[in-house]
Amino acid sequence: MNTVLVVVPDEALRTRLVSGMRDHSVFVAQSDAEALKTLRLIDIDVILRGGPGLPQDLESFIARVREVPPSARTAAIGAPGDETAAADFSLPPTFGQRELEAALRHVTDKLRLTREVAALPSGLVPRPVGTPAGPDQPWEPAAFARVLKEFTRAFAAGFDLPRVLEMFLDAIGELVRPTRMALLLPGADAQEYRVATHRGLAPQIVGSVRLSASQGLVRWLAAQGRPARLVDLTDPDVVRELKLLQSVLAVPLLTHGELVGILTVGHPVVGSTYGRGQTETLFDLGSHLATAIRDISLHNQLEREQQFSERILTNMSSGVITIGRDQRIGTINRRAEQILQLSVADVVKEDLRALPSPLGDMLFDTLRTGRAAARHEIQLALRGLWLEVSTYPVRGEDGTPLGAVLVFEDLTAQKELLTQKRQVEQTQLLTRVVARIADEIKNPLVSINTFIELIGERYDDPDFRKHFSSVVRRDVRRLVEVFEKLAGLVTEGELNFTTVDVHTVVDDVVTAIELVDDVPTRPLQLDVTRETTPQVVKVDPAQLRKALSYLIWYLAHNSPPDQARVSVSVARHAEREGGEGVRILIGSRTASVAPEKLHRVFDPVQMVQESLIDVGPAVSQRLVEAVGGQLTVRQGRHELHFLVALPLAGS
Repeated sequence: MNTVLVVVPDEALRTRLVSGMRDHSVFVAQSDAEALKTLRLIDIDVILRGGPGLPQDLESFIARVREVPPSARTAAIGAPGDETAAADFSLPPTFGQRELEAALRHVTDKLRLTREVAALPSGLVPRPVGTPAGPDQPWEPAAFARVLKEFTRAFAAGFDLPRVLEMFLDAIGELVRPTRMALLLPGADAQEYRVATHRGLAPQIVGSVRLSASQGLVRWLAAQGRPARLVDLTDPDVVRELKLLQSVLAVPLLTHGELVGILTVGHPVVGSTYGRGQTETLFDLGSHLATAIRDISLHNQLEREQQFSERILTNMSSGVITIGRDQRIGTINRRAEQILQLSVADVVKEDLRALPSPLGDMLFDTLRTGRAAARHEIQLALRGLWLEVSTYPVRGEDGTPLGAVLVFEDLTAQKELLTQKRQVEQTQLLTRVVARIADEIKNPLVSINTFIELIGERYDDPDFRKHFSSVVRRDVRRLVEVFEKLAGLVTEGELNFTTVDVHTVVDDVVTAIELVDDVPTRPLQLDVTRETTPQVVKVDPAQLRKALSYLIWYLAHNSPPDQARVSVSVARHAEREGGEGVRILIGSRTASVAPEKLHRVFDPVQMVQESLIDVGPAVSQRLVEAVGGQLTVRQGRHELHFLVALPLAGS
């Protein structure tokens, strides 16, 4: 576990760094002066410095740091390119958790290497400077110290892999003094290894070498997990490939048991071969390079993924906004800018309250609760935009909330088009409804007008007077019914509630219908079934009578002429919610309605367009619901019936 000093004035960035380093001992400072005080008191391994509020003189700060604890490694966060050269490694301003962990592993390996090498000279056998090392002797301390310095510089090159490889070869060349060297890395498909950089190889060899990952030298190194010396090899394929690279030693670059590269070394300039001690040292150094290669590859992969994600966000047709755990805006894509008329520079890293209401509230709720909200339609108060909004929580691998994402579509144009369409449809509907009403009213008025014109000439005729009286009374009643139904569609009128026995209401309806003797559905047979005990409800009796009458006449109208038969039954019924109610069943075995028409029987708009007679059930439903009941319709194989459900008085 390393000790890490975070020198960051920005609270959000500081909290983000501290929370991402739970496996390290972390100290914080908000200024360079405070950091230097901490360094004099505590032995610090790594310094993370950056963020707004700090002077940009990074080189001066690092120089002062090295006066206190020379071994501390410094990372620059979001520093300009000309300043990062002074630091041991750097992090971009938009780094992720994986990048932070990779950088910490990188510096940990460097620290460990430095400490291991620092301990080596004490165990070396002194010998005169310039004396060549024997096959089983380590290299002289002075040379090793110089190499260590170059080796450390190689790992300080950050995430620039070609530069790290070049500096590594330079360091190894300083130590080993070989005739030739090469570093081989796997291709994109990991099926073959190619020369990434070299010293002393002919261009023809560099261009032609392709080592298969499934055989020869690569397979041997991956399986054995140790260096391969030419003098110890017996496999002809391994020997052939090693000689092809003009080398006598191949060192596997291993990390976590995975072969990520190969170091090949030719004959030493002085001496004939490499001893086991020297080989082991090269193997140890190669392991550190392997770790660096893995971290750099991971870093580059993350960068590619980030760039890919950014391109996706940029080109999405939906607006996307993200916030972090600190409730600050992390990203906003181009489409979101266009829809909301915001600028990335104005809102990124700002509090989510910079977003138009209620977008910020929705993001906060998702961040707080961890629950997604899908496809909500909202209207922004200030600009009147209609948006379809979805929010999603973002969690880490351990389930820790990391932020929230908001995705939205602009529905404003669709809403405006829909409004225009509805206006057109309403105009067309009104035209059809007016035309239907005109037809329903015109026919009775024509009949009445005809009789009025004849009344002067034929009033003395008893048959005429009888017929006149019947027709005029029928048509006037029809007009009154039309207007009552139309009025019932838009208003219930004033309701006068009272307690009444349902049987009394049914009797009044039956009596009124039986008194009507001039309807085309005659004869109309009404069958009434009732219970002996009163069924008292609290309703407006007049409205309930209208509702029941309209239902009876609807069934009669949809029965064959001279065959209309309607049954009415009243019964008490236990309700699911508890308590009791009354059910009035109005049915007919002679009535028949097409299923598609029955499906819209309670839709007044549709019914008015077809017939004002058929609008009765829609009016009845409105009246029944007005007095606290429910009306449903059902058509079986042999019967069509309406069910009126009313609560008992006091239930």
